Amino acid sequence: MNEEFADIQYASIRECKYAQWFNEVHYNGKTLSDSERKKLIYVMDDAIAQYSEGLPLMMSILEDTKEQHDDYHEIDRIVVSVCLFVIMTMIDSMVAGKYFILADRDYDRRFMRGKLFVILNEGFKKLYGFNKMSHKKSEWERLHLIMNHFPEVINRQYQELTSLLEKQSKTSSWWKDERNYETHLDTEKLYKSRQEEIIESKVMMDSLKLFNTLMAVSNFLGNVHACLFNFLVGKYRRGELSE
Repeated sequence: MNEEFADIQYASIRECKYAQWFNEVHYNGKTLSDSERKKLIYVMDDAIAQYSEGLPLMMSILEDTKEQHDDYHEIDRIVVSVCLFVIMTMIDSMVAGKYFILADRDYDRRFMRGKLFVILNEGFKKLYGFNKMSHKKSEWERLHLIMNHFPEVINRQYQELTSLLEKQSKTSSWWKDERNYETHLDTEKLYKSRQEEIIESKVMMDSLKLFNTLMAVSNFLGNVHACLFNFLVGKYRRGELSE
């Protein structure tokens, strides 16, 4: 056994309190001060930088293994692909929120709010869906198709999250109208939609509805990846992998 890998340990499967990510966040009337706004931008920039670091590796895995069709690589590509979607959508929502906060002209702010709403609607639609048709095409359904390869603890967490996501899908319209106006450029309705009062803190709190949901899924994917890692560790320790 290669000394470099001799002490490699199995990864832990974490027990996560997923429900905490689905708690409703309500606008409390507070307005961000200039210092709070600057601090928020700093935090978002730092998070964007950290999350984006992993994107090239995920794309590399998808590209390098696309011709490998054994069970392990087929499953791993689905997990990595879903993870790529989750991370990129988290980053995109932060970037849209960041430039919404930074916008110092009225039209710019209304434009950025609209684009943020598009991400919120499309992001959840792609993640889980709002009805049977969209759910069948969702990233969550892709994971469902491979859950039979994972242990009971992962399946239990998947079912817990499924229940939370289903409830989340029914909590509001998820800015469906705004998404339609912005995407299809229905100009009269788009104009009226953009005239709604802008409450900066409320817009940012609304964006947390998707971001926190994606955080819950990201934590779950961490456990799924740990299972795949442990599978390889087991094969290595049994001498079934040379490196």
